[in-house]
Parts: sequence; structure tokens; C-alpha cells
Amino acid sequence: MKITCGLILVLTVATSCQQSCQILPAPQLGGVRADCQNLNLTSVPDNLPPNTVSLDLSWNNITVLIDNAFVRLPRLLSLTIAYSQVSRLETNAFKGLTRLLSLHLHHNNLQLDNDTYPEHVFSPLQSLTELNIGYNDCRISGSAPDWVFKWLMNLETLTIDTFQYDVFGSGFGYLQKLVTLNIATGVDDNCIYCAITVIQNHTFSVFENTSVQVLDVQDCKLMTVDVEAYLPFKHISKIVLENVMTLPTGLAVRAFFGLNGKNVSQVLLQKSNKYVSRNRNLQNQLLNKETLTHLTDICIEHLDLRYNHILFIDRSLLPVMSRCIKYIDLSKNNILGDPFTYFEMHVCKQLLYLDVSDQTVINHHIKPPGADSVTKTENSPFTTRRSTTRSVSNLEVSVPFPPNLRICLLRANSGHFGKFFITSITGASHLEKLDLSYNGAWGFVSPIQGLNFVNELDISANEGLGMTEDFLKSFPNLTHLALNNMRLDDDTLIEGGPVLEGLKTMHALRYLEIAGNDLRYMNLGSLRTLRSLNVSRNNLVSVPFQDNDLPDLLILDMSVNSITFFDDDTIEMLENLGKKNKLVLKLTGNPFSCSCKSLAFVQWIFSSSVTFDSNGNYSCVTEFGVLTTTNTVYKEFSYHWTSCQGRFWLPVAISLICVTTLLIVCALLVSRNWTRIAHHILVFMGRGIQRVNRQDFNKDAYIAHSDQELQFVMQDLRIGLEEILGLKLILPDRDFLPGPFVADHVVESINRSWKTVLVVSDDFLDDPWSYFIIKSTTYYISNLNPNRVILLLVGDVNHGRLPELLLNVTDEEDIIQLDDFPDPHSDVWVRVRDRILTPAA
Repeated sequence: MKITCGLILVLTVATSCQQSCQILPAPQLGGVRADCQNLNLTSVPDNLPPNTVSLDLSWNNITVLIDNAFVRLPRLLSLTIAYSQVSRLETNAFKGLTRLLSLHLHHNNLQLDNDTYPEHVFSPLQSLTELNIGYNDCRISGSAPDWVFKWLMNLETLTIDTFQYDVFGSGFGYLQKLVTLNIATGVDDNCIYCAITVIQNHTFSVFENTSVQVLDVQDCKLMTVDVEAYLPFKHISKIVLENVMTLPTGLAVRAFFGLNGKNVSQVLLQKSNKYVSRNRNLQNQLLNKETLTHLTDICIEHLDLRYNHILFIDRSLLPVMSRCIKYIDLSKNNILGDPFTYFEMHVCKQLLYLDVSDQTVINHHIKPPGADSVTKTENSPFTTRRSTTRSVSNLEVSVPFPPNLRICLLRANSGHFGKFFITSITGASHLEKLDLSYNGAWGFVSPIQGLNFVNELDISANEGLGMTEDFLKSFPNLTHLALNNMRLDDDTLIEGGPVLEGLKTMHALRYLEIAGNDLRYMNLGSLRTLRSLNVSRNNLVSVPFQDNDLPDLLILDMSVNSITFFDDDTIEMLENLGKKNKLVLKLTGNPFSCSCKSLAFVQWIFSSSVTFDSNGNYSCVTEFGVLTTTNTVYKEFSYHWTSCQGRFWLPVAISLICVTTLLIVCALLVSRNWTRIAHHILVFMGRGIQRVNRQDFNKDAYIAHSDQELQFVMQDLRIGLEEILGLKLILPDRDFLPGPFVADHVVESINRSWKTVLVVSDDFLDDPWSYFIIKSTTYYISNLNPNRVILLLVGDVNHGRLPELLLNVTDEEDIIQLDDFPDPHSDVWVRVRDRILTPAA
């Protein structure tokens, strides 16, 4: 019994550990699909359904494909054995696969030699249309077993590794239906699969009678292409040389000689000159007359020359390419020379797409054609009219465009463009998109004729100061407009501003970008057709429109502005747009506040129908200066709300207690001082004792001083105030009678004078009489007759010695500092007179 149980346990464990392929239905192919990847298989499973039409054995350890490995799968259409360490094929490995259409053996260890590929190994594959045996042989030298391919009469796509000086042998000539030849196996883990360095004139000679249309050589280590290399390809329509970093662009273009008289749809040369340019071989970066000398009638519809470090393109390239070219991309180069060569593209009548953006090296300042001559030159396509002056800014320039051009990208093309002098464009009736951004242009003032049908315009990163309404009216049918980083005038987008008035004429405008202009005020509510608005990187504190102004708005980008939070009205407006249009709102980079005032805003972010960038999680600062996030505040919302409510009601409660206490105290004071309060009320109402005025006194001022200031008072002060300015003064040494009644004279003089002027010096403060005079003066000051004292501080008086009693009744304006003894004609006496005659406050 124990032995039986043990056997059952062992069989159960063995069965559970056994791995099997995943069988999936493939009704569209009339069978099933077997996925046997990553099963650690060492051979082809023999228990697969006979109706298997697709089999994937990748990522296993099948080192040898033995004879008759697939005889049980006669309906197989697709077979993939990649990344499985396959290093040898037996002669009858594919026996029985007469229906097989696709065979992928890439990323194994199959060397391109007769030992690995027996001559008859592919003979059963009469129906095969696609074969991939690339990424196998990383030897630099060798010779492909070309006769092994003669059986593949229906093959259309071949992917194969190459050797350094490879020449395709006669066996490849049997591939009459071959359409795509792919040797773009590149480099993988420091192993060079596409080792070919030279495409010679006879490298592809064997394909002369085949149907090859696509040649893919991208990512190879190719260094040169002979002039006649493409001649054997009579039906070639696409050549891919992308990322061939060791191939000089000049040599690649020179080889277009083999395309003379042929119709080619695409030539892709992106990033084909990177390593060459590092070696500073300038000749290889020039498309000059010598490079183009053998090119006569090239018909290429799509030419991509991006990222090639091209320094120069001769004008002769345009006539050669003009017959068929529809798409040309020269962006991301270093093209020097006359940038107006680009505008001569008008000779390319079929051109639909032109991109010459981002030329990183420009060696001159642009000059408009005709700047140095009054008349049009024989070879120039530009028409210019000049005024009587020789100023470039007075030129009117008409630029011809290719008649079928749809997209023209001239971004960052000309360094410092200068004043925008183009006033007319001809042949642009089909132009849809125009990009003139980052060109250092300024002076967008005059209208431009001929751009009525443009839908997209980008003039960002030029100088926008002074942009006029007339310029923008040149584009009445715009749907997309970008005015980013243009230093627009502060008032240009408020009601009546020139840019806003120009935008109002664009009734089809849907997408508007005005980012990076540091604007604080915008009023874009009149642009009711907008669906997307980007006003990021400005200084806006709120949304630049009001409720129901932009009913169709779908995207609003207000990132990196000066928004702290939105008020209730703005929240309601944006919420309505969120419910109606599923508004997307971008707010990253704003200095948000997570204070008590903004709690409603934070709560709205996480409960709104609006979609926020960063999932609404923005950095913010609390009232105590602590950096946090809106998400954190929302998660602790109850705590923050309670804290804020407590901070509100505590001051209210304390205020109510204080008011109540104050009312009680006031009631007690009123009850105990009713007579005095009634007196003040009557005085205030004009029914009490009236204030005195200057006419109630005999003299304007009584002058009090010490003996040391006698000469100053009797000479300078008296002459300045009495004789010159006409005041009536009481001077003690002149107007007091001699005798022992000095105190009586002082009191009588203060009582008879409108103001008392104390000439204060250190000697005056040391004089025993000063304190008596000060006491007497302050005694006569009352609420009905205030501001009766004027202090003239003579010299460097120690302010700390001035009696507090005196300072309490003297206004700051009545304290006048005299740095020295001024003469009678000094302006200071005018100020003293004005203070003496000042009415009672």
C-alpha cells in the first residue's frame, strides 16, 4: 500500500512539473497557434496538434534542428525559433513544411556557411515569403552560402547578416520575387552582425533581374557606397540608411547616381554622418557641385536628411530633385551659406512638406534679397520694391512658395533674422502649416499677402514687441497659433490691445499658445471659438476669461504662473466646463497656498469633474510657511478645517467679550461723568464755548529767550519777522517795563499773544526763568486754544533735556531747528511766520 501511494505521489509531482506549450485558437488561419516560449525545450515537441498553423519556440535551448522535426505539422504557416541557441540545421530539418510562409531564425548561432546551411535545407519551403536569419553570424569576414537560397522561388522578404566586403552570390539571383532586402542587423552586445563597410558597384549585381523594391541598411557600419551601387535595382522604391553613423552624407548622396531615371518613393538618411562629423572631415559634410555632378534626373518623393551635420547644400540639388520630390527634411543640420536657398524650393512643383528647421550653425546675419541692389537679379526668384531710402526696413519682399506645399517648417533656421521684411508670399494657396519660430525676427507690423489659407502658424521665440493688429489680420483662417516666448507688450492682450484685436478677426481659431511672455493681465474672453489655451509661464493670478466666455474650451494650461488659489466664482466656472467639456486643467508650477482661505480650492481639486495634471497633487505652502502638497492637505482636510474654524471663532469670542466689557465700563464712566460729557457734546455741536482765533489777540507772538540770545532776537529775528514779514511781536527787553514785576509781564504777554515762540538753546534750558515761562505757556493751552507754542531750537540742542511737559503740547511741525543764527532775509523766517499764523486745530 505504501509503495503504491509513493508511486502515485511521484507521478503526480512529475506531471505537475512537466511544461507544455500554450495552445490558442487561430480561426482566421484555420487552425491553432502554439506558444512554446521559455519552456527550456531542447527539441521540437512531438505532441503538438496537427492543425497547428503558427508555432513559436523562442527562448529555449534547441541547439540543432534535426531531420523531420516538423513532419507532424504539415499545415504550419509561421515558424519562429529565436533566442534558442540554434547553431546547426540538418538537411531535412524543414521537411514537410510545404505551406510555410514565414520563418524566423534570428538571434541564434547560425553561421553563414555551408556546414550550418546544407544545400537542400530550404528545398521544402517552396511557399516561403519571409525569411529572417539575421543576428546570427557576427564574424567580420566570410562568404554566404548563396546556393542554399535558390529553392525559395516565392521569397519576398529576406533579412540576413553581412560580412565586411560582402558581395551577394549567384544563388540570390533565383529570388525573382524578392521585394525587401534587409541587411539592417546592426550591432548587438558588441557583436557586429551587419559588418559590411563598403557597398561596391557589383555588391548587388545579382539582383538585377529580381523585384527588389526596398533596401534596408540602417544601423550598419557602412563607410562608403560606390557611385553605381544601386544600378542593379531596377524597381527600387525605398532605401533606408538611417543611423549609419560612419557613412559620409556626401558619399551617400553621390550614390544617387544609381537612381537616375527611376521612381523612388523614399530615401531615409537620418543620422548617417555622426561619427564622420566628429572627425571634422568637412568635405564629407558638403553637398557641393562635385558631389552632385552625376545626378541628372532623380525622382525621389521622400528624402530625409535629418541629423547629418550637413554644412552646405549647393543650389544645383533643387533642379535635380524638383520633378518628383514631395517630402524633404533637412532639419537638425548645420547648414551654412545663403538661407534663402530654401525659399527657392518653389521650383519643386510637387513639394508638399519642407522642413529645414534647427540649423545649429549660422555664420551670418540674414539680409533680405535686394538689400544690396535695386533690381531683381536674373537668377533670383524674389521680387523686391524699394523706397527712395536705402534702409532695409523699407523693402517690400515677395517670396514664392512651391504651389502644392502644405507644411513649411523654418524653425530656428536663420540665427538672427532681423526685421521681418516679407510682405507677400505667392503660390501658398495650399499652405496649411507655417513654422517661423526661433528665428530672431522682429517688426511684425505690416500685413502679409498670400497667407489667407494657412491653418497653423508658429512665430514663437521671435521679438513680439510692437506686434500690430494688421499683421495678425493676414491669417484670417488660422486654427492653431503659437506666440510663445515673444516678450509681448504688457497691454497687448487686454481689451483694445493690438494683439487681442488681431486675434478677434480669427473666427476659426481653436488652439492658442501664449506661453512664456511674463504677462500679468489677459482678457481672452472674446475668443469664443477656442478649444485649447496655453498661457503657461506668465504671471497670471487667475483665469484670463470669465464665465461662459469660452464655451468650447477643452484644455487650459496655466502652469508656472502666479496663482495661489481660485475664488468661488472661478471654481464654479471651471467646474461647469469640466462637466460640459471634460476640461483638462494644467496647474503645475504655481505658488499655491494651502491656507484657511484656500481650503475650498484644495477640496475642489480632488472632487471636481475637471481633469488636472499631476492628478491634482501640487506643492503648496501653509499659513505657517511649511511646504506640503495639496494631496496631503486633502487627506488631512478635517484637521485643517477644524483648525481654521477654531482660529476664526476664538477671535470672534474674544472680541465679543471685549466689546461687552467695554460697554459696561463706558456705561459706568458715563453715569459718573455725565456733566462733563454733556459739556463736550454741546461744544462739539457748537452750543458751548467757541474756539478763539487770531483776531482775539493784540499780538501775533510773544518771544521768550535767554540773555545769551538777546542780540539774535533783537536784530535778526525782530527784523525778519516784524520789519520784513509784518508780524506784531512782544519782545521782553523792548516791551517789558523795568521793575520787579517780570513774572506779571510774562503772564500778561502770553495771554495777549496768539502764539508763544520759545528760542531754545542750552543756555535757555539752564536759565531758571525758562521753567516758569514753559509752565505759564502750557497753562494757557486748552482744547479750545491748542497749538500755542513754537520751539526754535538754536544750535546743537540736547533733545533729551527738553521738558516732556513742553513736548506734550507742541506739534512736530512747530519744532523748527535752526542750525545757526539765520540772517533776517533767510527763508526760515517765512516758515516761522506761517506756523505763527496757523489757525487753532
